[in-house]
Amino acid sequence: MNRLLFLPGQTALLLAAFTSVAETTLPPASNRFRIRDPRPKVYLIEPALPSRATFSSASASDWIRARPEGQAPYVEFGNRVVLQIRSDANASSFLTNSPLKLARTFAPNMVILQAPDALTALHEADRLAQLSGVVVCYPVQRRPQIAKHGPYAARPNDTYYLEQWTLENRNADGRPLGPDLNARAAWPFTRGAGAVLAIADDGVELTHPEFAVHVTNGLHFNFESGTPNALPVDVNDNHSTAVAGLALATANNRRGMAGVAPAAHLASWKIFRGDSLAASDEQMMDMFQFRSNAVSVQNHSWGNSDAPQLGPTVLEAIGISNAIAFGRGGRGIVMVRSAGNGRESSMNANDDGYASDPRVIGVASIRKDGRAAAYSNPGACLLVATPGGDSDRSIFTTDRQGASAGFNTGTYTNDFADYVSSPSVIGTSFAAPQVSGLAALLLSANPNLTYRDVQQILILSARHFDLTDPDLRANAAGLLVSHNVGFGVPDAGLAVGLARSWANRPGLATARASSTNQQSIPEDGLRVVLSGTDTPSTLLSIPASPGQGPHADSPTANLPLVDVGLADTPITTDLTGKAALVRRGGNLFADKIRRAAVAGAAFAVLYNNVNGSERFVMGATDFTPIPAVMIDQNTGEALRDYLQLHPAAPARLQLSAARYSFVITNALICEHVGVRVQTDHSRRGDLRLTLLSPQGTRSVLQHLNPDASPGPTDWTYYSTHHFYESSAGTWTVSISDEEPLNSGTAQSVELIIRGVAIADSDADGLDDDWETVRFGSLAFGARDDPDGDGITNAREQILGTNPNDGADPPLALDLSPWDSRLARLSWRGATNRIYEIHSCRDAAAPLALVTNLSGSFPETEWFTPYTNLAEQFFRVRVLPASPQP
Repeated sequence: MNRLLFLPGQTALLLAAFTSVAETTLPPASNRFRIRDPRPKVYLIEPALPSRATFSSASASDWIRARPEGQAPYVEFGNRVVLQIRSDANASSFLTNSPLKLARTFAPNMVILQAPDALTALHEADRLAQLSGVVVCYPVQRRPQIAKHGPYAARPNDTYYLEQWTLENRNADGRPLGPDLNARAAWPFTRGAGAVLAIADDGVELTHPEFAVHVTNGLHFNFESGTPNALPVDVNDNHSTAVAGLALATANNRRGMAGVAPAAHLASWKIFRGDSLAASDEQMMDMFQFRSNAVSVQNHSWGNSDAPQLGPTVLEAIGISNAIAFGRGGRGIVMVRSAGNGRESSMNANDDGYASDPRVIGVASIRKDGRAAAYSNPGACLLVATPGGDSDRSIFTTDRQGASAGFNTGTYTNDFADYVSSPSVIGTSFAAPQVSGLAALLLSANPNLTYRDVQQILILSARHFDLTDPDLRANAAGLLVSHNVGFGVPDAGLAVGLARSWANRPGLATARASSTNQQSIPEDGLRVVLSGTDTPSTLLSIPASPGQGPHADSPTANLPLVDVGLADTPITTDLTGKAALVRRGGNLFADKIRRAAVAGAAFAVLYNNVNGSERFVMGATDFTPIPAVMIDQNTGEALRDYLQLHPAAPARLQLSAARYSFVITNALICEHVGVRVQTDHSRRGDLRLTLLSPQGTRSVLQHLNPDASPGPTDWTYYSTHHFYESSAGTWTVSISDEEPLNSGTAQSVELIIRGVAIADSDADGLDDDWETVRFGSLAFGARDDPDGDGITNAREQILGTNPNDGADPPLALDLSPWDSRLARLSWRGATNRIYEIHSCRDAAAPLALVTNLSGSFPETEWFTPYTNLAEQFFRVRVLPASPQP
């Protein structure tokens, strides 16, 4: 029996059902197989498949473990083959006498074929991958590098809403204690009703009282088994239940906690069993686009857990693209992803192709003081951050029920056994669902928002709580952004307010430029360069290893280099306009660098005190305030001796790089900016990649890391740091090597700018018509604030407000009970304004000045005792501000 499948506009693809075909003879036994994914790759079969096969209802023969030739991470190949052919190929000849059967068609020239077992699938994929006309051919796969972010350990803490500092972080008199989502400011307008939030993980315990209302909604699915049973089954299926509580635990049910969006609907999607990804990439493709016109938000608290770069497979990419392009009636599923927890291993969110996708929301984690958590991956692709806990304070969330299940396995006689709060319950896994819950609030308040609208509302409602972060910079649009926490922590109240009146952003435009000019990447290119008299040749250009904080991507100034010894005590020498030479030993690298900075040094050169020629990247220096490098002991001591004879000889830090410049003439208001890079470098981890915009904003796309594999062979990095900047002008991509022994060539670089097309003759990111109507000229820039209301022209343009009217939107007061003792008076505030609060008890009497307050963004608030408020009147007066010249 044969089937003829006609593909519209394409070659007809003839596939046999093979109900009576003779048994196929396989090639001689071999453990080496070739596939196309879509680039040719060679895999070696592992000797035996471990017990992992029991995760599936299928037999062990349905999965084979294989390892890429020359690389460490393994994959597991299944018994189905993904086949994509060119439109002009003759497909019928591919499957003559083949044991493969048509299983599924999901694109005009792309199918999935069923093999009797995994070994046959590998043999057939190897054969087909070598045929002309085949674009993609490989067995479906599942990959161990995909892991849930966030380790847990059960150790009980105090309970309930007052423990949820992530939602409201205040002391007893209402004073803010640090970062939170300010959820109570959003809940009067929406609690998420109508939005559907999917938790793609290891299965939510739907019998938990916080989720019981969702048991019968028909949105749950187990993609491994293909059934609606998405409950936890493994002893380690604990992650999903904890993640879900932060997003949408039921509120006001007299127990436990409240999620950010407590009225949203829950979809439990099971793709993990225990700590391993159990779903194949075919099943993951199905998951991404499952119920895409019902589901509003997807939360993915998992991703790449290894140093090599990892992105979606061809099948997964199709599922993601379909969900974005067609989900929610074409407005796009809002996908939220955790940044990952490998910061202490020098991992970066931009090496995770799931989290760095410009169509998703990458979320970092912060600790209770607002600084990026010690584990939270940095990355130029990050959009926002929320509290995910750290060693200073954990978070409180739902756990599997009872004292013997979940993370909280102590002996408890009350309902605390169904929740968990522990110093080990931390991770970006728990930051992401809070943003997912906030996204559900936004879509509940305005279902017409696109996924891009949601991203931009989060950006415009975000605040920074760690203003000492040395990486924090204002881009050319005046937005503060950091590689550690993106644009900061969203304020739910402001975000929902923006959503309710938001006008959809215009359609997306793209500008591209590329170069195939091959350039050698200078090896070991970070140097301390001396320019003093009689400088020995060995000290003219000293190889150096970087710290993890500020970097000398552009050469520093030539400054006198002063030997300050160990710097194990405060430095008394005035180093203003100078640099410091510091010996290792006695105290931490970070302490030495900070002491040099406090003394006024512009940068620091540390030299090793042992092991002759050894140098290395200085750990735990992420938040030091000045650039710092390490040189080896031999060179450092020679430099110290030279400075004794030539005090304060001039020196600078300099980084050699292969540089690509692209002149963009298209005028766009930038959104995400991507850089696709292909190299043949023998060790990817040695490289640093940066992008410099025409306005001078620098994105760090890759830093030194432990990945020993070659590359990047073909990877696209994305940055959020250029949001609302102008695309017009010269962009520069720099590729540098900061370690010895490995080398390579940059083969091609492509710049990809996503944004909104405008007329922008002065290249400031402001539409010429918008400027002319409001100012009568093009004299003002994107960062200017003519009405002094604390809102830049770039923001005013996006929000549709008047940049010449500090009272647009008008000041509106809200007086609400905060607790049984205090009331909260609040209004939209600006950081550069002073507000007078006046009050009286008789409407006919004059109001008396009660206090003056410095404004804060996005809200200014004042607390007063909650007594006789019905008989009290308040007025807030904004003191005049001087407009910018």
